[in-house]
Amino acid sequence: MPLKEHKAYFDNRGSYTPISTNLENIQWDQCSISTNSARYTFRGLHYQTNPPQTKYIKVIQGSIIDFIVDLETNEVYSFDLSYSNDKALLIPDNYAHGFLTLEPDTIVVYMVKGEYNPESEHSIVWDKVPKVKEIINQYTDKVIISKKDEQGK
Repeated sequence: MPLKEHKAYFDNRGSYTPISTNLENIQWDQCSISTNSARYTFRGLHYQTNPPQTKYIKVIQGSIIDFIVDLETNEVYSFDLSYSNDKALLIPDNYAHGFLTLEPDTIVVYMVKGEYNPESEHSIVWDKVPKVKEIINQYTDKVIISKKDEQGK
């Protein structure tokens, strides 16, 4: 999973970060924004099978620990992403994805290849993945999570 650099330009007004729409020569189908008002909000671990989805993740406010699970090997990867570190993450097809917010009012932008198909969406319960559970438990013993993500599918 390659981390990508995005140069941010800062001045007294804030920042400006250009992101090419031709990332990795992929035709992106949608751009989504996830707003998370509370610290320790968990979203995921999501994946889709038909069609599989490639995702490009960029934090534009706050910070997260991003988790990726290889669906073939069950290997888990984690990344620290924040507004201040100029990094973004490209997640290939056939990986589950989730994140834990580390600050209140965290905003994450997703570019997604692969039209959303509710019939083929799935999620893995975060605390059933030992490495994800271990890392999250270093921060908190109580996450804010949707019923759907809590139950898995």
